[in-house]
Amino acid sequence: MFRIRNITIQSNKRTRGNLKMSKIESISQIINLNRNFNRTLRHEFHDLMQDSGFTFPQLSVISILAKNGEQKVSDISEKMGLSDSTVSGILDRLEQKGIIERKRNKDDRRVVKIYLIKGSQLICREFHRKREEYFAGLLKRLSDQEINDIINGLKILNRVICDKKILKSDTKNI
Repeated sequence: MFRIRNITIQSNKRTRGNLKMSKIESISQIINLNRNFNRTLRHEFHDLMQDSGFTFPQLSVISILAKNGEQKVSDISEKMGLSDSTVSGILDRLEQKGIIERKRNKDDRRVVKIYLIKGSQLICREFHRKREEYFAGLLKRLSDQEINDIINGLKILNRVICDKKILKSDTKNI
């Protein structure tokens, strides 16, 4: 049994033919764990980066641009899972802070590319350093087996989500 923010989770073993936890209970537990995990990380990273003057979504945009180079608003939106209008608001604030620049394509003026301004890479490196330190501190308390269990569970969840996206896009093309 372990505790995540006021929710007690029973560690139930599944055996073939004898499920100790119903599918509905499993779904509910996954939803609650995911919600609490995301909420906790958001709060932890907010506290971690509070002195930087950037919000977590702003740091996410900076990270995306640092990793991928120039991007259209729609590319950033897709990577973040947010609407174009929400990302545009984040970009407005980053532009006011002198972190990004918008440039229109010379061949097609409707296309606007977003660039990190020189020196903004440092913000991204600092965020990544603090994030790695945070996770290193968390993981040092776990056994190798527990770390591998987390990795395997996240791989499975990621695969299921990606398979769902592929199926969804395949049915749209039919």
